[in-house]
Amino acid sequence: MLYYQSYGNPQGQLALFIHGGFTTSESFQKQYELLKDYHCVFVDLPMHGKSRRDKNYHFSFENAADELTALINKLSPQEKVIIISHSYGGLTAKILLAKIPDRIEKAVIGSTNIYKTAFFWLYTRKAGCLVLWILNRKRYKKDHISWRLVCDTQKSAWKNFSLDGMEYFKGKCLLLYAQYDSRIIRRSMYLWRKCLPDCRLYKMKKVGHNYFYDAPEQVNLLIKFFILCKSH
Repeated sequence: MLYYQSYGNPQGQLALFIHGGFTTSESFQKQYELLKDYHCVFVDLPMHGKSRRDKNYHFSFENAADELTALINKLSPQEKVIIISHSYGGLTAKILLAKIPDRIEKAVIGSTNIYKTAFFWLYTRKAGCLVLWILNRKRYKKDHISWRLVCDTQKSAWKNFSLDGMEYFKGKCLLLYAQYDSRIIRRSMYLWRKCLPDCRLYKMKKVGHNYFYDAPEQVNLLIKFFILCKSH
C-alpha cells in the first residue's frame, strides 16, 4: 500500500503530487494548502518515506506508475485528475501520461531530466551509486533511503530517459525549471516542450533545483494560475 496525505476538499478534483527521487511527500510541505478546493494527495512513492515494502521488492518507475494508477482509479474513478511532479517524480508522471492519457487533465513537470549522458551512466553503476550514497548518507538515513533503492532508482531512471509515448497525451502541461538547474536539466525541459502539444515553459528565477521548498511563493503562484485558469 502507498502511504499518502490528503489536504483540501475530499469532494474536489484529485490533484496528485509526485515527489522526486530519494525524498518523500514532505518535499511538497509548502504546497499542502495550495489548492484548498481540490482533493490534494501527497504520496510517498514505493520504498520512500512511509511506503515501505518487504526486502524482496525492487523499485522502478514503471512499478510506481502502476501503483499510482491504482490509487487514481480508487480515489477518482470517473473524473480526470491533475498531476504535479518534480525531478525524478516526472519520470513516473511521464509513464502516467503515456499509460492513462485520457485520465489526466493537466500536468506539471518540474526539472525532470530525460537525457542519457556518459556522466549519468556512471551513476547507474555500483561505483557511481556508492558516490551518491556517501555524499548524501546523512539525508538518506534521515529519510530511510536504502542502498538498494539508490541502485534500483538510478538503473530505472536510465531506462526511462526518453519521451516515448508523449504523443498520446493531449492535455495541458506546465513545464518548470530553475535558473540554477544543471545544463542537462535545462536542455531536457526544452525537449519536453517540443514533445507536448499544449504546454508552457517557465524558468524559476534566482533559485536552484529544490524550488518547491525553497521558493514556494514563486512556484505556488505559477501552479495555482495554471490549474485555476480554465483558458490556459
